[in-house]
Amino acid sequence: MSGILCIDLGGTKVHVAEVSNNGLGTVHRYDVPSQGSKQAVLAFIEQIIAAHLSVRCIGISIGLPSCVRVADGYIIETVNIPNFHSISLKEWLYKKFALPVVVHNDANCFTFGEYQYGSHLPCNNLIGITLGTGLGSGVVLNGELYTGSNGFAGEFGSFTYLEGIVEEYTSGQFFKQLGLDGSQEAEKAKLGDAKSQALFNQFGQHLGHAISLILLAFDPDKIVLGGSVTQSFSLFKSSMFSSFDEHSHDMLVSEVCIQPSRLQYAPLLGSFALFFNAPMLRKY
Repeated sequence: MSGILCIDLGGTKVHVAEVSNNGLGTVHRYDVPSQGSKQAVLAFIEQIIAAHLSVRCIGISIGLPSCVRVADGYIIETVNIPNFHSISLKEWLYKKFALPVVVHNDANCFTFGEYQYGSHLPCNNLIGITLGTGLGSGVVLNGELYTGSNGFAGEFGSFTYLEGIVEEYTSGQFFKQLGLDGSQEAEKAKLGDAKSQALFNQFGQHLGHAISLILLAFDPDKIVLGGSVTQSFSLFKSSMFSSFDEHSHDMLVSEVCIQPSRLQYAPLLGSFALFFNAPMLRKY
């Protein structure tokens, strides 16, 4: 059975697996040299692909935390990998491996994976939100992934908010800017630490405000949350929903389903689906 080598590259870690119609192969995890030079990050990507590209693979599909011009796989910018920008990644990978390549934003991969394979109510309009190093989002409208004219659609994390932008208050950055480790704070909150619980309440209020804007903009059937911070959903769920009372319309909140992802490795599965969903694999 032929497969696609799928890569889910985030701000701190990357998952790599061969994916076929039979499902996921073995998933490999590596740390990302996020502060490295452009050439160092490219060399890292080349290295992990070369290590796992088998003779069964008929293509490569990669998702990155970047603004991507999907048509030609051009990386415009990557907020949490600051030196990784202005790169024709699709063309570069083709020259290295002589296989068809699809390049997408990682949140688009997560969202399309959820849309295609997630355990959700039948829906045509779905928003995926990843809460990790930053906040990423993908938009499926009327059953199609919407990326916009330049690949920036769904960049809700970059909206201006309070003293900065949304993702500074709704991702791991919320804790990092306070000099704290989010996972450690989650453990303390689960053990009853009042200060840690208060932090997650604040986090939920910020996230609820952001989601309220998304509800008003798109009125989706479902919103799925993924990413490492979502593992602490129980700690901020209540304050997130309470925030809707202040910022959103009752009908929007009552009609939408908002829940954490239950699909393991959704971005890898989404990368696989997007490879075959590409309007045309450009001939080189």
